[in-house]
Amino acid sequence: MKYIFLTALLWVTGLGAYAQEAAWLIVPGKSIGQVTLEAPAQSLAVLGKPDGGDAAMMKAWRIWYSRKKDNSMDSSRMLAVFTAMRTQDTQYVKQIRVTSPRFRTPKGVGSGSSMKTIRKAYPGVRLVQVYESANKARRIAVYEDAKQGIAFETVNSRRRRPVCSMVVVFDPGESAAAILDFHTGFDMMNPVTP
Repeated sequence: MKYIFLTALLWVTGLGAYAQEAAWLIVPGKSIGQVTLEAPAQSLAVLGKPDGGDAAMMKAWRIWYSRKKDNSMDSSRMLAVFTAMRTQDTQYVKQIRVTSPRFRTPKGVGSGSSMKTIRKAYPGVRLVQVYESANKARRIAVYEDAKQGIAFETVNSRRRRPVCSMVVVFDPGESAAAILDFHTGFDMMNPVTP
């Protein structure tokens, strides 16, 4: 009887650990944490009220920021979800973006990983888009693997060893660059030839 109880306890404990791990998992072409592509926008209620966003023409960005110990907003760590209408009355998740380094893919990469490490984990990643501020002081480079449905962005990537600042998950076969996005603090960014 003790053996059965211990086995059951280990099994339940293992499920709890798996659930915690899954809460921080980036699955290319499928999900980031609790947010799943193609899920109805109502499923986002588990995240609470968004801290910000923008909506127009039956599309919307919803943004949640991390909290510091004093409960103030930490704008350096955010989760952004893009939804669009597919049926007359329901928006569905089309793209998920995260900057928190706590989220990782099954291959162990995420925000804060070097592009060298990311390319080893995802050899299909290619530079597809570069955005630059009007004064050329700020730059965002987007590297994606459209086949798997994952992209990695770097900010001010002119340095020799660029580091990922944001991970994007989208439907495989599409492009992260296909959806008009915005980046907090990066107003007036212009696309340039990569």
